[in-house]
Amino acid sequence: MLLYSSSLRANKLRSRRFKGGTASIYASNSIGGHQIGTLVHTIGINGGMTFYKSIPLNNQHYLEKDLEETIPKNVTLFTDEGYGFLWDRPNHKSVNHSKKSNDPRYNMSRERWVSKDGVSSNGAEARNNILKQSFRSYGYISPKWSQLALNELSFLGNVRFVPELKELLTLGGSKTVGFGDFHCSKGTYHQRTQSFI
Repeated sequence: MLLYSSSLRANKLRSRRFKGGTASIYASNSIGGHQIGTLVHTIGINGGMTFYKSIPLNNQHYLEKDLEETIPKNVTLFTDEGYGFLWDRPNHKSVNHSKKSNDPRYNMSRERWVSKDGVSSNGAEARNNILKQSFRSYGYISPKWSQLALNELSFLGNVRFVPELKELLTLGGSKTVGFGDFHCSKGTYHQRTQSFI
């Protein structure tokens, strides 16, 4: 997913640095070629945690490295069609977004989003939507600090899956993450803080 892409206007109507999928996060070579936007690789576990990684280029090296660091090779993996290079993962299945329709009235098939085998990348797409909504609250985040912001968002989203962490953040007395839904006396707060320390 792409955050803060660089338009031709931002590049002063010059062509972008790279041709291809990551063209819109870099300025033109003639004005420095520096990274303007952020490219995010999303790994989402169905009914579980989400991990975000800021990557400089959308190519095999960075995507495969992130997958190897996050997910074991024997785990079932559903991806977009762009992950054809994952030949060493026996349980890898992908969605074919280019699938044509058998009906002459339509160009594309409805099965391009979810295959007959139940393969879907909708979980990651949903998490990308949450990420975009969250980043709208920021005017702009430099690519230099993008991983820090992504880690924070991933942490806040994953807290509900770690009961001990959730209990620590809510001081043990809340059903939801946050401090606004219950009252605690100053003495109780101090006692729980001391226990944690």
